[in-house]
Amino acid sequence: MPAAYLNAGATSLAAANWSDTTGFADSAELYVQAGTQTITGGLSPSLINGIQNFDVLSGFSGNIGGAAGSLAVETRSSLLNQATQIPRIRYYASGGSLYYTPQGAGAAGDVCDYYQIGGSGNGYITGTGTVKRLESMGGRLYIGPTIGSVANFRWVISGGSVTIDGVTGSTKIHAVTIAGGQHLLKKGIQGTSITATGFTEGLNVAGGSVTIDAYGETISDLRVYGGYVTVVNCGTIAVVSGYSGTLDFSKLQRPLTLTLLEDAPGLTVIPSKMLTITTRNPIGIGASGLT
Repeated sequence: MPAAYLNAGATSLAAANWSDTTGFADSAELYVQAGTQTITGGLSPSLINGIQNFDVLSGFSGNIGGAAGSLAVETRSSLLNQATQIPRIRYYASGGSLYYTPQGAGAAGDVCDYYQIGGSGNGYITGTGTVKRLESMGGRLYIGPTIGSVANFRWVISGGSVTIDGVTGSTKIHAVTIAGGQHLLKKGIQGTSITATGFTEGLNVAGGSVTIDAYGETISDLRVYGGYVTVVNCGTIAVVSGYSGTLDFSKLQRPLTLTLLEDAPGLTVIPSKMLTITTRNPIGIGASGLT
């Protein structure tokens, strides 16, 4: 379908406010280019299969949704192409907020195939549904406790500030890679084989900082290549491989068992009396901070 652009100053996403006078339709290609307004209308389009993309660009610093509700639309999974990053919700605003929930298409399964956030806006993913591929490069993002992930895909967080919220018994996220920014993880990680690489991954940290406050939820696999990981609450972590960066257990609020720890000299471990390591396989002299 030809691209459609939201009219300047529009406060509703209804059909009449788009350049093609249609707006939301199955496989639609939609862009919000500029503005400072708050958009409260037309947030729940009725579709069958979902859109190709809804992109909020850097010229926009207003608000989409909020007290009036969230933009409720799904992406069309049959269009999935990881090279072109579609179908997607892309939020690159220079300020403001976007409230979004992956729901609303009758033939789709409450799914967003790609959610991308950059810039300096505030994103909120709420409601019940799943995000297949999440990419955070900037801004602030809150992901509600009833938003899940999809097997064989990872979430990649390379910047910004992301809160992955959870409650006791929340569905675990499949795989998350963190390379920058400052983040809070309140869910467990179950691990999955990634379609793009064929490798099984859990929680990978290569930079930035992440605080794990996941109640009693378990993490299948934690690999630390850099950055700063603080563990406050967590059930068993099955396998920890630490090569560089810092693993800080000093703020533990409950007993934690690491079933297997493989640690290299580039890693710093800040221990806790509540930490138990069942098996430790050091590389060379191993991490500093452990005896």
